[in-house]
Amino acid sequence: MFGFIRPVKDELRVREVHRFQEVYCGLCHAIRARYGRFHTLFLSYDMVFFALVLGCTGEDGETARCRCDASPFRRRPVCRGNAAVDYAADVSVLLNYHKLRDTVRDEAGLRRAGAGMLLGLAKNGYRRAVQRLPDVDRAFAACIDDLAALEAAQCASIDRAADSTARLLAAAVPATGDDRERILRQLFYHTGRWVYLIDACEDLADDLARGRYNPVALRFGLSEATGLAPAREQLERTLERSLVDVCTAFDLLGAQRDAGLIENIIWLGLPAVTRQVLDGTYQTNGGRIRHGSL
Repeated sequence: MFGFIRPVKDELRVREVHRFQEVYCGLCHAIRARYGRFHTLFLSYDMVFFALVLGCTGEDGETARCRCDASPFRRRPVCRGNAAVDYAADVSVLLNYHKLRDTVRDEAGLRRAGAGMLLGLAKNGYRRAVQRLPDVDRAFAACIDDLAALEAAQCASIDRAADSTARLLAAAVPATGDDRERILRQLFYHTGRWVYLIDACEDLADDLARGRYNPVALRFGLSEATGLAPAREQLERTLERSLVDVCTAFDLLGAQRDAGLIENIIWLGLPAVTRQVLDGTYQTNGGRIRHGSL
């Protein structure tokens, strides 16, 4: 995923900060145990959010204290034995592989060569993840191929372009055949739509400079000279609409744990990123560079 989904730390309780870090570290450990260290390099806050939401109505795991590559001398609290975290680890590996595959297809020169090298290194872990989640993998591949077709056709519809990523994230939800699955699919559909559009807004200048596909630029006739300014109000409305639907779905979910932490992300973190991207003040990971920093 893209790294846009994160909490507002200053508004979190101390125990919520610790809980977020525990799940982050738990997801990192789960990925390393199931797929190796290489795949932990692609861990993002987005997948922590995914694990938190999936696990907010199920059984929790245990907290253990472990060392790792990022903290080799001091043991840190880690969420272990959590089914949602383990599932998120599998989904993370699939997502990263397909994102690399898409980069190889879309980029050229050094970027394409670098992504191709990473793709080769990711294959073994990807094959193991496919064995665990074959249906999810097929859905991911179909959604990315649909998006590639829209890019080739230079589709100017932001809704059609965003739908591919929205369906992809919805497809990551475990199939249980109950109301919980339906609510989760709606929640992650609208989360995926928001992520795609906010990423398109953030990448606008770079895409225009490189001549790459950007549905926001095509839909509103934007250029390097205009930037996002002519379309800001309309973009803000459509992004807020997706966030309202995310909030509504989460309310229906009936969270039994981590509700305050998840609400901070949905009600404060995502709107804050929306404003920052549209204002041009967004910084990846809040300007922090330390692994797992919050």
